[in-house]
Amino acid sequence: MNKAKQPILYALFALASVLVEYLVFFLLELIWGTRIDVTVYKIISRIISSFFNFNVNYRFVYDRDESYGKSLVKYYCLAIPVMFLSTALLKLVAVWTKIDQLTAGMNKTKSAVLHTLINAPVDLVIMIGNYLAQKYWVFVKKK
Repeated sequence: MNKAKQPILYALFALASVLVEYLVFFLLELIWGTRIDVTVYKIISRIISSFFNFNVNYRFVYDRDESYGKSLVKYYCLAIPVMFLSTALLKLVAVWTKIDQLTAGMNKTKSAVLHTLINAPVDLVIMIGNYLAQKYWVFVKKK
């Protein structure tokens, strides 16, 4: 694959995956609000978006030599710790910004939007590390 094309495709599919994750996160927050901890929403939305992300990366982004199953196992060996890291960082940002106190009196839609938006800085940092880990370990192309 063209070396310039790969990071561009990765970024586009990462953005699509983030949109899937945020949509799921937003819908869960909108439906159940603060009755369920934001950590649960983050985990559910990350599981769904990560499966989408794996499939588009496997099919369209990376040249690879390994089977779908072996790549999937390696992907989730990376994705699971990253999900917990992302969740922990989201919790820290939520505490730091006092988002729960700020949104306490808001309607459900505004609250869901604000909770969803605090994911962005966390996910941006994680995306860069994920690209490198996927390129050099998950979807490695043997020479």
